[in-house]
Amino acid sequence: MKIFPLNKIIISLISVWLTVLIGVGLRVYKADVFPIDNNDDGLFYAWAGNSFLSSPLNPVTHSIFDKDNPALIWRSQYFDYLPIERFGMKIVRPWFDHPPLATVLIALPAHLLGYREMTVIPQLIIRFPALVASILTLFFTYLIARDLFGEKVGQLSLLFLATIPYFVIAHRQSFIENFLTPLFLICLILLRKYLRSASKTKLILLVALSFLVGWFKVIGFILTFSLAGWLILKKRLRESLYLLLTSFISILSYLAYGFLANPEIFLKTLLNQQVRGAYVTSFFYSLTRIQFYGSFQDGWYVLGLVLALFLTLRARKEETKFFAWFFTCWLLALFLLSGRFNNSPWYRYPLLPFMATALGFYADRLLKKPQFFLLLPFFLLGLTGLDLINFDLNSTVLRLLVVVFFLPYLLNFLIKNKRLQSYLYWTTGLFLTILVLINIVVTLKYPSLHCSQEQCLAPQKIVLPLR
Repeated sequence: MKIFPLNKIIISLISVWLTVLIGVGLRVYKADVFPIDNNDDGLFYAWAGNSFLSSPLNPVTHSIFDKDNPALIWRSQYFDYLPIERFGMKIVRPWFDHPPLATVLIALPAHLLGYREMTVIPQLIIRFPALVASILTLFFTYLIARDLFGEKVGQLSLLFLATIPYFVIAHRQSFIENFLTPLFLICLILLRKYLRSASKTKLILLVALSFLVGWFKVIGFILTFSLAGWLILKKRLRESLYLLLTSFISILSYLAYGFLANPEIFLKTLLNQQVRGAYVTSFFYSLTRIQFYGSFQDGWYVLGLVLALFLTLRARKEETKFFAWFFTCWLLALFLLSGRFNNSPWYRYPLLPFMATALGFYADRLLKKPQFFLLLPFFLLGLTGLDLINFDLNSTVLRLLVVVFFLPYLLNFLIKNKRLQSYLYWTTGLFLTILVLINIVVTLKYPSLHCSQEQCLAPQKIVLPLR
C-alpha cells in the first residue's frame, strides 16, 4: 500500500514525539536521586536567581572564588575529602560568577512555590527547569539533524539523545549549559532557515537570541561570533555585521550591569576567572574524564565524541561543513576556557547534540550498508552500560557470542553474497535495537544500584512553605 506524504508526516510526528516522551520519562525517573551532591550548583543558582528577583543589583549565593574576595560575607567549615558530607559554603554578596538570566530561569519554579530564602530546596523543584529545557534540546536536535542529514538521521539522533544513559543523566541537572544548549540549537535552526529563505522576521529573531546567549553564560558570546563567522563564509557580510554589533552591545550591556552594581567586585570576579588557565591537555580531559560527581564509564560518550570528530573530518559538503564549523567552535571554546583542573563535565553539555547527531549519522550509514568496520565501534563501546549495572557474562560465553555475531560480517567482507547481505540488514537493525533497549534498562536501574553500593543523599520531600 502506497504511503502518501501526509501519512508520512503524521507517522514521523508520532514517532518523534513518542521518542521525546520516552526521553523525558527517563530523565524524570528518579531525577532527584542521581546524580546528587550536597554542593550541587543547581541549588546555588536557584539562590542567585531568587536574590536577583528581589534585588537585581545585589544577588547573593555560593561562590568558588573566596580567596581575597571582598564580597565574601560568610563561610562554613567543610570536609572536601568526604564527598557525601561536603557542604562547603562561601557566600558572597554581590555574586557575579555568571550572568543572571539562566539563574532566574532555574529559580523561577522555587520562587513561585514559595522557596525564596537561602534554604534547602527539593532537588525535583531545582531540576524542573532543566527537565523542561531537555524537551527543547531533544526536539531541536531532531530538527537540526534532520535539516542537515535527512529524516532518518534526525530520528536516530533523537533516539540516541533520548536514551543514552550519560545524555539522560546530564539533562537532569540545572546547570547553565543545559539552558544554553537549546538556545544554541534554535539559533542554528534559524540560521539554516534564513540562509535558505531570507526574511526580516528570521533575522530579527536570530539577532535577539544572539543578544541573550551571553546573558546566560559568558561562553555564550562565542556562539554569536561563530554565527557571524558562518555568515561571512556565506558572503552575508551585512547580516554578520548585525550579529557582531549585537554581540558587542550585549557584552557592553553586561559590563554596564556589573559596573552599575559594584564595579570593584565585578571586575575582580572577571579577573578571577583567569585561575582556570589553559593547558595543552585541556581537551584531553574532556575525552577521558567521563563523570558526574564521580566516574560514570559510559562508552557511548566516547563513541559519540569520536564519531563527531570523524564527521568533522568529512567536512566537504555544505551540511558537514556546517556541523564541523559549530562543533569545532565549541571544542576550541572548551580548550581555551574550561582549563584542566576545573574541567567540569557540564562544560561539555552543549556538545551532546553534536555527539547524538554523529551517532545518528553513522548508525544510518550502518543500517543502509552493514559492514564490519563500522559495526565494530558500536559493539566495542555500545555495550559498556552492562558494566554500569554489574551485568557480567561468562568469558567463554561472551567470546563465543562475539565470534558467532561477527562471523557473517567477516564472511561478507571476504565473499560478497546477496543472501548474506540481506541477513546482515536484519541482524544490524536488531543489534542497534538491543543497544537502545540496554541503554533504557541501564538508565532505569543504575540509580538504585549505585545508591545500594555508595552513600546517596535522600531526596528532599516537597513541602510548600506557608505564605
